[in-house]
Amino acid sequence: MTHHQTHTCLEKTAKTQTHTHTQSITKKIIFPPPLRSAFLLLHPMKTSSLVSAAALAVVVLLSVASVQAAFDDQVSATQALVKKVKGKKVCDKGWECKGWSQYCCNLTITDFFQTYQFEELFSNRNAPVAHAVGFWDYKSFILAASLFQPQGFCTTGGKLMQMKELAAFLGHVGSKTSCGYGVATGGPLAWGLCYNREMSPMQSYCDDFYKFTYPCTPGAEYYGRGALPIYWNYNYGAAGEALKVDLLNHPEYIEQNATLAFQAAIWRWMTPIKKSQPSAHEAFVGTWKPTKNDTESKRFPGFGTTMNVLYGDGVCGQGDIDAMNNIVSHYQYYLDLMGVGREEAGPHEVLTCAEQLAFNPITQASS
Repeated sequence: MTHHQTHTCLEKTAKTQTHTHTQSITKKIIFPPPLRSAFLLLHPMKTSSLVSAAALAVVVLLSVASVQAAFDDQVSATQALVKKVKGKKVCDKGWECKGWSQYCCNLTITDFFQTYQFEELFSNRNAPVAHAVGFWDYKSFILAASLFQPQGFCTTGGKLMQMKELAAFLGHVGSKTSCGYGVATGGPLAWGLCYNREMSPMQSYCDDFYKFTYPCTPGAEYYGRGALPIYWNYNYGAAGEALKVDLLNHPEYIEQNATLAFQAAIWRWMTPIKKSQPSAHEAFVGTWKPTKNDTESKRFPGFGTTMNVLYGDGVCGQGDIDAMNNIVSHYQYYLDLMGVGREEAGPHEVLTCAEQLAFNPITQASS
């Protein structure tokens, strides 16, 4: 099995779920009510030929302003509903954190992470030399995150832990979508979200081992796409099942819709590769309790183990190699930009996976 297979390799005993219908991407992205009405302004009915180009431009500009105002108003106006279930406090914060969850009683992402911070972290994503100009934006990320905040994504623990998890997740995203290099403008860490797809795929990434569970669709290409790039038919199939979008037949949806691309990445972050192992989220926030075998393998809760979960011995257990250090550097850089500070990243054995044994070694997976 290749490195890309182990990148997000799923259990070979994954439960079969037959896709019975194809669902439109646009039906999967749920906008808050004010946003929905604002977006309607961007799709007016046929205009009279008497309307000048200049007047139409004004309408579009006003529409964009309306979208931004509607989004900001919706975020600021959200109030928590609170009740107790079996003696435990649970909350519902509307569209951003909905569903009566204990995590919704905490701060939500928009409470501590604003548009300007997203722009600072990904300041060069729309530069002329970038490869996904105009694709990634703050609203797409927040809408994607709203699906997972009730499950604890960046809503676990206090504000410091929440900000650290956000920096950790985005650190992986920035590293895996960067086109930065040593002398790039702003430095090599300022070029996250430069890509939304693999630029020169060498294969179609179809694994016939999964032909009964996630059969490859003729003509479909399962190369890397997204914020945490997805490779291989079985990963597209599993992500599609979880998000209720037909990604097995339409993997291209990931590179066509930024909210869906972020959703797929957060799903990967929140989902264990195997049931006996932690998700990257659990490994980072500390809800995962290492076994004796984990401790002997030098796997501890923290950022280092998130790399082990997501990439295995592609980056872990090889000392301080560049592939690992690049991910760590993005995390530390984002901690600084968010005002948390890299000193909160923890000691070397927690921050890195240089000495960790992989959860799923390549040799074991190949056999």
